[in-house]
Amino acid sequence: MHRFGMLSLYVGLVLGIIGLLGGFGMMFAGSDNWAKPMIAMVPIGFLLVFNGVVTTLLHSPGDGAEPKGPPE
Repeated sequence: MHRFGMLSLYVGLVLGIIGLLGGFGMMFAGSDNWAKPMIAMVPIGFLLVFNGVVTTLLHSPGDGAEPKGPPE
């Protein structure tokens, strides 16, 4: 799960950066038809980053499949 969290984090960062830079760049260049889908990638990237952060915080690389939490 830790590996999935790190992958989700990096993919989300890439989508967010590409969406912001590409979307606003195309918008200011006058290509509104391509700018809308690029800017729409930003919330998807944010959700993937949030998912990756939470997953990596709950699952350490050496703990196995048990999430962290208070002892029972």
